[in-house]
Amino acid sequence: MASTTNQDLRDPRSLLVLARDARMVADDAERSVFIAAAQWALAHPAADEWDSACVPGTERTLAIAGQGAPLVAEFCIDEFAAAIGLSSDAGHYYVGDALELAARLPRCWRRVEAGEVAVWRARKIAQATRLLSPEAVALVDQRLASFAHSIGGRGIEQTVRAAEAEADPEVLRARREAADDKRHVTIYSRHVDFHGRVDIEGALDLADALDLEDALAAVAAQLKDLGCTESLDARRAMALGELARRDHALTFESAGMGEPVRSKRTLHLYVHISHAPGQNPFGTAARVENTRTALDLDTLRSWCTDPDTQLVVRPVLDMAEQRSSESYEIPTLLREQVILRDVTCVFPHCTRPARSADIDHIVPWDEGGSTSTDNLAALCRHHHRIKTHHGWTYEPLEPGAGPPGSYRWTSPHGQHYLRTPTGTTTA
Repeated sequence: MASTTNQDLRDPRSLLVLARDARMVADDAERSVFIAAAQWALAHPAADEWDSACVPGTERTLAIAGQGAPLVAEFCIDEFAAAIGLSSDAGHYYVGDALELAARLPRCWRRVEAGEVAVWRARKIAQATRLLSPEAVALVDQRLASFAHSIGGRGIEQTVRAAEAEADPEVLRARREAADDKRHVTIYSRHVDFHGRVDIEGALDLADALDLEDALAAVAAQLKDLGCTESLDARRAMALGELARRDHALTFESAGMGEPVRSKRTLHLYVHISHAPGQNPFGTAARVENTRTALDLDTLRSWCTDPDTQLVVRPVLDMAEQRSSESYEIPTLLREQVILRDVTCVFPHCTRPARSADIDHIVPWDEGGSTSTDNLAALCRHHHRIKTHHGWTYEPLEPGAGPPGSYRWTSPHGQHYLRTPTGTTTA
């Protein structure tokens, strides 16, 4: 790769050469990681399922690639994922894609190993074939291998469907009959913008979509009649909220001076505001726990003062207080304190919410560990099992060595990671 110190970066040609060479280096590095992922999976075959059946919570066999690919030991994924900076879930898919190619698409895999197919493109092929039978995936491998370096998503999809129709006509027919399962309405409540807005997408039957269109148009018109001055698009968005709070359009029952009665909403938000230096990464904004986003205070204030909103207020906890219990069971306020401090599962790179996680005794109760603020941490069920049964250990940092919610982890192979409220780094 050409050195930037010997190039005039104001020269367009030099910039193109730099970008091209950097891309080649990055592709080579990514290919090495991807090949290592496949070898890691092959080096950790599934153990006898008898042990996991007899001891609940222990390591299970894991199918991370399609039919006919080797099964792997469940907990091996987490250590590889942590080593390359991925969450366990992302690592599951990454290693699974590598194993799918190595075990079921040998022609495409050889081209990846030779540097002829970019990893990102090979992964698209692997993700499209994972549910195929061995017969169908062999056809895909045969037909795609020669132009896997240039095929796009549509070409992959068409090749996969054609191979499936040829090798598994009954499966394809069943999938067609089950197409209704693709209907959905997705509300991206964890992707809230600074003003409290979220995106929605969906796929509906045409008849349902037309009914929804009519309902939105009707309620948007009623909002305008009620004096709403927002744009039509904004009123249609508001109409969805009105429909969500009742199973019919706005009613016009009179109350008092003849004003229309609108439906009330109940707002459940876990909001945290801190003025301590370094304790609030969102500055003077609020952190909304259940959406894991920042929200400007004016928006929050408008919701809380809205007469049509029923507000649920929860007690304020002193996060600096040391709480404890004489029993193994964790009291409600102590559990809440741990959840608020850790925010997510504290395993390296994990982002699963602490509120849905287990609360773990760092030093086990039966080994003398206390039920107290400094000996409890949030671990999702999967990572709780790994800590208990697979040799991962962790400890909180000493007071002053890092912010509350900071832990030093050691993997079974001796790799060290530092998890803090701002993320995970190699220790």
